[in-house]
Amino acid sequence: MAAKNMFYGFLSNMWVLGRLDRETLTGYVPVFISEEELEQILAMPQEE
Repeated sequence: MAAKNMFYGFLSNMWVLGRLDRETLTGYVPVFISEEELEQILAMPQEE
């Protein structure tokens, strides 16, 4: 379970920094993050 938390933190930071787009992030479900975690990340605003 710790690995999922690690990936969630990494991917959410990459999302906020604008390094990932929605399509790429969706590709990590369900291997690295859950659908619920994906929705949480997508709800975060991205830096411009």
